[in-house]
Amino acid sequence: MFTRRQSKLLEILLNNVQGITGTKLAEYLEVSSRTIRSEIGEINRAWKDGSIIKSSRKQGYYIEETDLSAVRSYFLSEGQEKREEEVKDRGWMILGMVLKAGRADIFDVENELALSQPAVHKEVSRFQKKLLSEYQCELLRMSGEWIWIENDEAKIRQTLFRIIKNETQERTRHYAWFLKTFLQEDFDQKEYDWMVKLVKEYFDSKCIQVSDDNLYMIVSAVYITMIRGFQNHKVAASEEAEPAKEEVQQFFAFLKEQGFDFDEGDRQVLEGLLHGFRLTAKIAAESEIDSLSILILEDFCHDVMEKYHFDLWQSQSFYENILNHIEYMMRRMETGYEAKNPILNEIKKQYPYAYEISMLMVPIVFRYKNCYIQDDEISFIAIFVEHFLENVNKKLEAVLISSARFSVNSIVSKWIGLNFQNQIEIVDIMPKHSLEQYLETHSVDLVISIMDTFVHPTIATFRVDGIPNQYTLAAMNALVYKIRVNYRFREIIKEHFNKTTIRIYREKVEFVQLIEELSQALKAEDCIYDVKEFVNDVLQREVNYPTYIGDWFMIPHPLMTFAKKTAIGVGILKKPARIHSKEIQVVFLLAMEHKQNEQIGVLFEFFRHMAQNRSAIGRLAAVETEEEFVEVLIRISNSLES
Repeated sequence: MFTRRQSKLLEILLNNVQGITGTKLAEYLEVSSRTIRSEIGEINRAWKDGSIIKSSRKQGYYIEETDLSAVRSYFLSEGQEKREEEVKDRGWMILGMVLKAGRADIFDVENELALSQPAVHKEVSRFQKKLLSEYQCELLRMSGEWIWIENDEAKIRQTLFRIIKNETQERTRHYAWFLKTFLQEDFDQKEYDWMVKLVKEYFDSKCIQVSDDNLYMIVSAVYITMIRGFQNHKVAASEEAEPAKEEVQQFFAFLKEQGFDFDEGDRQVLEGLLHGFRLTAKIAAESEIDSLSILILEDFCHDVMEKYHFDLWQSQSFYENILNHIEYMMRRMETGYEAKNPILNEIKKQYPYAYEISMLMVPIVFRYKNCYIQDDEISFIAIFVEHFLENVNKKLEAVLISSARFSVNSIVSKWIGLNFQNQIEIVDIMPKHSLEQYLETHSVDLVISIMDTFVHPTIATFRVDGIPNQYTLAAMNALVYKIRVNYRFREIIKEHFNKTTIRIYREKVEFVQLIEELSQALKAEDCIYDVKEFVNDVLQREVNYPTYIGDWFMIPHPLMTFAKKTAIGVGILKKPARIHSKEIQVVFLLAMEHKQNEQIGVLFEFFRHMAQNRSAIGRLAAVETEEEFVEVLIRISNSLES
């Protein structure tokens, strides 16, 4: 019989029929190449039909095509099930012997496992430590002639769910083995397979996509609940439990239609597990996302922008996907069913930068929940970040103004490639006199100059003085951050400023008339619900809480009325209006949704800077068209210091 590592080695070879090197096998199994050679020798000696694993310099180690079916049969045979009866699995078997009646005679355990009494004591002691360290529970007790369970039924089921969820991550197709071990003779393979088919058809009918692991986990939990109920193990219902989510209630209604009518206590325990699964046909709507998840993601995006200068907000689909993941990650944390990532170590090796960025999530979650997220959950976040870096992130396109010394050009190019490979792409290297002609046909975000005196008048320019050092790195990071923030503001302008909601008033206009007309423009774009209610709230607010910023512009907005979607109406007053004893030239009428919106925070920060710059207000007041207003607003954002 093969050891777990030998079976894992065979499984890897089955998944790499073209062959795989010994070095790669050693890396996957985290052992030395010498150990791999030794294990392959043991497998070949033990295989009943002679050597099964071949090797060649060209292919590495492989299994010949004629032998593949025999190896696959091994993984589906009883011999594979017997492999689970290794030493490290005896604890599960002892637990299974105790579960049904709540206790077992040590003498019966000795006979079943062919162990001496001291060996049984040793196994139980080892297993108790495993349960305590990995599952934070003391499920088994042992004294005298008995082994028993000392927990209420809710805790027992929660622990069984967690065991199956975690232990099957690296044991594909072994849900049935654990159920058979825990439920003993009450487990019926055909009944379980029927339930899998039933639940799968339900998910298909609702267009709900769940992974194979999640499907089997859900069915296993339902099956355990059913059998434990038949065995007369009851769960006391909690009066403090919150109502289940709608999608979970729908699943229970389906189960009831099929004859699985669980007690309230049964449902509450199952709800805790199901709460962490996405049982909807699409990514959860924002209204279904907890406000804490949004707050955590906004903080994460902000910290990533500030420390690593990546704008995670730039892709709406990426933002929605990672928000959805965070929502269910927080649910798993709350219910104790945190996910295990079987490729955790590979992610750390392959994506160290994405993993390091993802570590910013740790202090954020701790700040709100006073607990640390598991390494496995961080690695899932790293997968999202790596996808962003490879497929979503827009690198700044830079031109390098070359020096006469080729060696200096080479040093600077390599330095940028080493320190800014995910942020800056040098699209061309050229002398200064060629730049303007190049810019006529190319768009450039950044000019990097090795010439001390050169600064481009309209494009961000970074001058490298001599050999780059730590101060150069800090300065370049600051500039990249500023460019990213400017990009961010441009996207906000495109999203929230619409030329149909911009009005240029060339004659004197009263404040009330201005607010009414801008509100009607917002209503025409379906941004607000009711014009009259919106206007009244804006005007009432101004009586008690004026919204002027500085002496030349104001940002009126309602106190209590929320909008359908966030938008901004703009009034440009060629003849200033005297409001609150201020000569107002520019008015930004804000319509804001009833939700956290980081973009509005960015706008308010921009308004604060603009309030200190009289010339910026003058430039906006001087525009003649709605399109020109947007262009000038972007240019102002580029020129203001953060």
